[in-house]
Amino acid sequence: MSPFVRRIFALVVGLHGLVHLIGFVVPWRLATLEGFPYTTSAAWDAVELGEAGYKLVGVAWLVVATAFVVAAVGLWSSRPWAWTLTTGAALASLPLCILGSPQALAGIFVNVAILVAIGVGRKRSRPMQEATR
Repeated sequence: MSPFVRRIFALVVGLHGLVHLIGFVVPWRLATLEGFPYTTSAAWDAVELGEAGYKLVGVAWLVVATAFVVAAVGLWSSRPWAWTLTTGAALASLPLCILGSPQALAGIFVNVAILVAIGVGRKRSRPMQEATR
């Protein structure tokens, strides 16, 4: 992956992580955001979490947000561990986005796009790695 593409990818990952902060600040009532109402129900109102459960999920959003931002810094500076962290963050983010839907529906698609990009990147880099052995 070229440095330019890797850095664009790092920016996308970092921005996705920052958007995850919405999932923390709303349950903890640190901010009120239009389109993201305070509610204790999740997954299209199919699951009732209660206030404590909603705050616990909010902490999970914060952890995943932090993972994405740290991964973005690692991607930007070409650290090999950043790919694994990005993959883990995207996989952890998927159930959170499902719980946060319909408001977090776009996040599901962003996570899938991140995972696909990582998969395609790994597949393309594997022949180059094998050629250098």
